[in-house]
Amino acid sequence: MPWRIRRLSNHQDQLLDSGVVIEEPLEIRLNGQPVAVLMRTPGLEKELAVGFCLGEGLVADPKDIALVRHCGQVAAGDVSGKSNEGDSLDGSRNRVDVTLVSGAAAKLEPGTAVQWILSGCGRTQVRDLAPDLSPVDAKLIVSAETLSHLPGQMTRQQAAYRAAGGIHAAAVFDASGRAIIVCEDIGRHNAVDKAVGYCLLHGLPLRDKLLVSTGRASYDMVAKGVRLGVPIIASISSPTSLAIELAEALNCTLVGYLRGKTLSVYTHSWRILIS
Repeated sequence: MPWRIRRLSNHQDQLLDSGVVIEEPLEIRLNGQPVAVLMRTPGLEKELAVGFCLGEGLVADPKDIALVRHCGQVAAGDVSGKSNEGDSLDGSRNRVDVTLVSGAAAKLEPGTAVQWILSGCGRTQVRDLAPDLSPVDAKLIVSAETLSHLPGQMTRQQAAYRAAGGIHAAAVFDASGRAIIVCEDIGRHNAVDKAVGYCLLHGLPLRDKLLVSTGRASYDMVAKGVRLGVPIIASISSPTSLAIELAEALNCTLVGYLRGKTLSVYTHSWRILIS
């Protein structure tokens, strides 16, 4: 997906056209019951749904699957995805229905259904994914120079990463670039939750803070930050299309590829100053 970004590098300020990896929701239904909403890159939706149901133990055997229906297109007994070729819905597939053969039971516990995206096919509006979120109203402004020092501060405090690698980090900084807390976890979402949770437990407001993560900036990471009023969210990695759309709609500044003197500002760049 194309997106216009502001690239700051070595005191140079440029507007560039950039590509962004697409993130969209996929609702999976098993025998008519919603069981999961996965944030995914479009493509091979039938395979994803079948793989999820079998991999999570919701379906015992591939032979138990009678039909996989993708946004109105029915392919009885076909889970190869070949029937998708040339389908006009290829670019907009947000629900898959999996139906089991008669006598086969889905292994579902009561109350485990996940249904936070309404049923229906087609592109889901970004606001529909987070109806409870309000735009960030913080006027926080920081310099690009301050941002450039944040990854180095995180690395110096990542003891587990230095010892073994293979671990994510998330940190909360104040406007001057001082680290409030740096947390590590094998899960990027867990690292973010630890960092913001620390601030909340210590009575530290987040409306004047920056949230920085080593993991990809996806929709849910932005949603977490916006829900807590964080005005600037940055990632050392890339943001997804849905994260960008959500940040744009909710007045949050989203920064990607934060690496030393170079960073890319995807939304609300007015919060970032360059000297």
